[in-house]
Parts: sequence; C-alpha cells; structure tokens
Amino acid sequence: MPALNELIALVEAGDPGPLDALAAAGQLEGFTDADKSILTHAAARAGNSGMLRRLFERWHLYSTDPDPAGRTLLHDAARSGDGETVRFVLDILGFDPLSGDASGRTALDEAFAAEKPEARALLQERLGFSPSQGYRNPVLRGFHPDPSVVRVGEDYYLINSSFMYFPGLPIFHSQDLVHWQLIGHAAENLETSGLAGLPGGFGYWAPDISFHQGRFWVVATLRRNTPPYRLQMITSAADPRGPWDSPRFLPLDGIDPSLFTDEDGRRYILLNPGAILAEIDDHGELISDPHMIFFGDARIKPEGPHLLRKDGWYYLFLAEGGTGFGHMETVMRSRSLFGPYEACPFNPILSKRNPFSPVQRSGHGKPVSTPDGRWFMVYLCGRSVDGHTVMGRETALDPITWTGDGWPMVNSLRGPSCLQALPFPQAGPVRPTDAENPEWIAPRSDPAAFASCQPGAIVLQGGADPAGISPCSLLLRRQREASFSQSLRLDLVSALPGMLAGIAGYYDERSFFIFGLHKTENGCQAELLEQIGEERKQTFLGPLPFCAAKLLVEGDGLARHLRLLTEGKEPVALSFTAPYLSDEGLTGGKRFTGATLGLAAMGEGPVSFSDVSFLFKDHTL
Repeated sequence: MPALNELIALVEAGDPGPLDALAAAGQLEGFTDADKSILTHAAARAGNSGMLRRLFERWHLYSTDPDPAGRTLLHDAARSGDGETVRFVLDILGFDPLSGDASGRTALDEAFAAEKPEARALLQERLGFSPSQGYRNPVLRGFHPDPSVVRVGEDYYLINSSFMYFPGLPIFHSQDLVHWQLIGHAAENLETSGLAGLPGGFGYWAPDISFHQGRFWVVATLRRNTPPYRLQMITSAADPRGPWDSPRFLPLDGIDPSLFTDEDGRRYILLNPGAILAEIDDHGELISDPHMIFFGDARIKPEGPHLLRKDGWYYLFLAEGGTGFGHMETVMRSRSLFGPYEACPFNPILSKRNPFSPVQRSGHGKPVSTPDGRWFMVYLCGRSVDGHTVMGRETALDPITWTGDGWPMVNSLRGPSCLQALPFPQAGPVRPTDAENPEWIAPRSDPAAFASCQPGAIVLQGGADPAGISPCSLLLRRQREASFSQSLRLDLVSALPGMLAGIAGYYDERSFFIFGLHKTENGCQAELLEQIGEERKQTFLGPLPFCAAKLLVEGDGLARHLRLLTEGKEPVALSFTAPYLSDEGLTGGKRFTGATLGLAAMGEGPVSFSDVSFLFKDHTL
C-alpha cells in the first residue's frame, strides 16, 4: 500500500492515471477515515473537481468530515476559486455555503478571498449577496439571552434577560433587525426591581415585549432565592425608552412568561412548563386560573412559550432540550387556542447541525414579520470557545420560510447560520465600533451610586468584596468577543490602605478576578486576586514605588495576559487561564450570565481611572 504522503502528492498533481493503476491492483485498501479526510480536503484545496469526483466515485477514498479547524470541503473548494469544484461540493455533496468553520468563516467568505473569480461568481449568483452585503450571527454580541421582539410599524423593539444586573431588562431598537441600539431598560428603578441580595444567575429571566392599545408591555420572571421563588413582573410604558410603570408582581409560579392577544381582544399570559395559559385584563391583572394547553414535542424542559395567530392557525413556539448544547426550538399548531395541538413534522425547526460551528445552543426564539410580509426569528445562541461558552448566550437572527402546508422552518432547517443576507440591504453591514459608549452595568447595584463617569475619567468609590452579594463597586460591560484587549490608568493616591482596585473579569460572585494595585500602609503592591468557586487565590507581584500604574489585559479564548507598567519599575507580566469565566467553568449555582469586563474597587475611598479603553476583535471579518 502506498504511503499517504505519496497519495496526497498524486491528488495535488491532478493526474488520475497512477491512482487508477493502484486501484486496479487493489492497493487502495486499508486507509483510515482520517487518511481519507486528508485526501479529500487536498483535492478540494487544489480545486481539482476531477480528482475529487474520482475519490468519491471510483476509488472510495472520501470523507465528508470537516478538518480539525471545522473547515468543510466547501470551504476548501471555495478558497481554490475553481467553479466546477465548488459546484460538485455544493450541488452533489450538498454542503451549506453559509455554515461556519470554528472561527465563523463561511465558504462564501473563502470564495471572496480567492484569487480566481469563478467560485465567487457562482456563490454570489446562488445566494444573491456577497459577504459585505450580509450580517453575522450573533447580531447582539456578549450575553444577551432569551430575546423577545415586537414590530410596531417599521420599528422593531427587542428585550433580553439581565439576571441580577442593573439597570435591568435592556431594550433595543432597530429598523432592520440587524443594527440594534440600546434605548432603555424596563427595570430602571433599583428600589422597586427586587434585585437586592440575589445571587448570580437569579433576577430577571426570559422577558417578553409586546404592544397593545398604544402601550408597550413587558413581562419577565423575577427569580428569587427566598419564597416565593418565582414571581411574574409586569409593567408597561407609552414609550419603550421609558419611563416604565412601577412593576407589579403576579403570584404565578413558572418561568419564561409571554403575552398574547387573540383576535377577539382577549389577552393571556403564558408560562412554562410547556405552555400554561391564564387570562388577564387590559391592566395585566389575572382573571382566570392557569391552564396547560400543550407540554411539548421533545418533552425535555419545554420553556419559552410564544403564541402566534396566522392564517387561521394558533402556532405555539417552544424552547426545548435545556439551554445547553442540546437546545432547540419546536413548533406546534391548532385551530383552537386551547388545542389539541399537533407537532410540526420537521421539529426541531432550529437546532445545531454543525458541531464545529462557533454558533451553538440555538433556541428560545420568537418570530417577527416585516412590513413586506417576510418572517424572521430572533433566538438565543452561544459561541463555543474551547468547549466553553465565554460570552454567555447571545442574540441571533435567521429567516423563516413557510412550507406549502403552513409550517415554519428557520434557516431551511440548517441550524443557526454564521452569515446571512441583510434583511434590508440598504442598511449596510454591521461594523461595531470600539468608540461606542459602553453599556455600564453592575451586579445588584446602581452604577450611579458608586461611579462618577466624566469625559476621560471615571471615579469609583470603594465597595464590598465582590465574592458576596452585598453592593460592591464593579463597573462592568459585556465581553463581546473571545479576543479583546482592555487598558487603563489607575490612581489609588486618595484610597485608604486595604484598597484593591484595577481591571476586573467577572462572571458572578463565585467567578471573577481583579488585577491591579493593592494599597498598603507603606505604598502599593501589584496583585492578581482570583475567586474560583470556594477557592480564593492571591498572587502578589511585588511592591511598587507609586500607587499609580497603567494596566493592560489581553484575552484570547480562555487565556488572559496581564501587564502592569509604572514609573521606575520593570513591567509586571503574568498569564493565566480563566475557564471559570464561562457557563461551563464551575458546577453549582445558576450559570446563566456571561463574561464581563470592567473596573473594580474593593475597599474604602475613591479610586481614579483614566484612558479606559476596550478593543474587541472579530476574527471572521
């Protein structure tokens, strides 16, 4: 049997004669699946459609497995630029041109990076758009889970879970479903929010936003750590920017509430498990007992119910399978609101398909229509980084098509996409800028109570140890990408001894680090403090001549690279891994949030921060 490298050379050379002779002599047996995958990818990379066909049709030395980087045969064929190779992989082998590799790059991206124009022209003609005319999932990056959306005229409004963070329940506005701007918060009053003293992962879960008789309505579960453990918060506003009415809390158990108004004007609140329905009046008060209308198709943790009335059907959308890597979206329908419901024969209509794609954990969706009659679904997803969901669950968008007999399918049942055509091409591609004002949040605290933000400078008043659930001084923003850098200048001159202040990486009170300066009676010393579950690690990095320094943190997946620079001292450098800043990083508790970055001041007295900078790096662009 010839060596693998000899066969690779023959495949790349494009001469089938020697391989035909080896096949006739029975010398092409015994290769492993891994060997066959290497050969198949070599033919695709070479852009040799004839060799690729023979690997499948004559020699049976083929594999459709992605390579270790998640690149499919279509990625390689597109990068070769050869149109015939792309046509074979696309039409005969059936690969998806919008499926991403481990970094999120698609075959369409590769075709536009190739020197030869054939594959580029073919894919653009088939898909109808180029990468610059598309958007990339997720559309809201950094933890923005459990999205709900409503359209009012030509405007779309979206809301997400916020858990124990304040301000809570962020509301976004868009006119194209892709470019979203934060405009307000439905939980805008800390005293009435009920967030005080709640552990990480508790607080506001799975909100829903709707519009009824000239007002916007929001319902959400307030998950508490004392009885009653689950209450349903309801509020309304004439303007989604606020002010919002003081919240009322309905004594209904369950989670993931949504509101539905039927064609006869009667209104209902839905809750899980499955879909439990209770009627409410126009003021949001309960006027009936809850009644289950359907449990679920997969019957595995059915949550997130949403009802849609369309073409004489009641469509019930459910999130099933749990919120981890088995997450999915299912749909049922009935002619009657109270059933019986039949399950879609294509269920799940949304779930992961490509295990190598960075976009995973897809589900908890809500459909929305455009003024011209098209349909889309916003849903949660999670991007995998070395098997960890660092950014938490984010918000994604994909088109819905309807079958001839009236069933909705998300992204043609291909699972979450990495790249899609812009719903409204004139809007242009999404290019988040790093000059944007960060959305500052704090666990269980109002940032305005301890932070003074002026142009070029931020002053924090010291607070409690972040390992507890008392108010602390953490000024945070969501981590938007797996690769990032953060820098600032820090001054502890006015702080009292015992103060530890600097850059924070925070998931919850059991999972965080603070890198910076620790003030002592005699000066300051550099320190890294880590809280990893019940373990506290302190790494002292040496004394410093001044209580001022420049701090830098670079993140790359789970790794963190730290640098501290101060006058008259050699730079301090340290690297470590922080898997605890992810959903899977620790066991126990409710790990539903996501990694955040920001500023910390643990102790007493004021701390000054200046030149605060964040840079997020999207490697797919």
